[in-house]
Amino acid sequence: MRALMYSLAACTVLGACTTSPHLGRSQLTVPQQLSEVYSEVDMRLTLVTSPNSRFRCAESECDAMQEFDFRVARLGQRLAVTAFDSYPELRDRIRKFEFVVADKTEPGTTSNAGGMVVILRGTNMLDLSDEALAFVIAREMGHVIANHHNENTATSFMASVVATILMPVSSIFRVFSLLPGASSAAAASATTATATTTATAAASAAATAASFVGSKVVMASYWPQQLQEGDLIALHLAARLDYAPQDIADGLERTEEILGRDGWAKDLRISSENIAEIAQGPRLDKDGPARLAGRKPFNLTYVAGQAPEEDSREDVKDAHVD
Repeated sequence: MRALMYSLAACTVLGACTTSPHLGRSQLTVPQQLSEVYSEVDMRLTLVTSPNSRFRCAESECDAMQEFDFRVARLGQRLAVTAFDSYPELRDRIRKFEFVVADKTEPGTTSNAGGMVVILRGTNMLDLSDEALAFVIAREMGHVIANHHNENTATSFMASVVATILMPVSSIFRVFSLLPGASSAAAASATTATATTTATAAASAAATAASFVGSKVVMASYWPQQLQEGDLIALHLAARLDYAPQDIADGLERTEEILGRDGWAKDLRISSENIAEIAQGPRLDKDGPARLAGRKPFNLTYVAGQAPEEDSREDVKDAHVD
């Protein structure tokens, strides 16, 4: 109920709502440029708070790291081509996907609204199969495709507006007006000025805190739906590369015991359970994930058994997909 009230208020204040293409729920929107700036800051904060790798790799370790970079570039390139083919409207928002491996100890992924997908190097420690790694990358791409960064940005701005409306500065001024008066006009003037400054600062701090907490509460309420949307989009993109849910589920299951306890690991476990449940049914064709998502089957150009040629390592070292 609270999330619905926030959504209705935001649609009125922002004047911009759209419908999620997968679950049919309403989404808040803001201009793409604003979403890109906000999500870039959020992504950088995530990376700053993640511990850096602090060791020099031995020769074999360096080879493994380089191999992981090649895999991310190769899979990312193929997934990006598939994404733009499956979602033609995506080009109206972003020009390309860019894949970066960040030297961080812990496993994880993050992204921004502009199409940059960052895979933390610690993800290599999970020893993911190509099917599972493709799903992990595609799931982060799914948040970009489903406009989740834009939705989160709109929620933050909406919460700021609501907090300002509910906590007007004038109400705090009235509290200070009830303070005992000074003995002279000058003293009264000074007291009023001090009270006004203090009230303004207090109101600003209270509104900021309220908007931050409010936005986090709303984001948490629809995060399970965003996670499900990301999973469904990732399944579709992986299916276009001829990766079946059964193979993805097997690859993710092997990570269960070595995954940490942070938020990203918790979400990956949820995704793993979702994929395992889907994989228990009959083997899906490439339109299966799309139908599960409530969409009409896509007009596929990729045919099973006709996999695209693998790119050479020289071609994918610095792969950026336009």
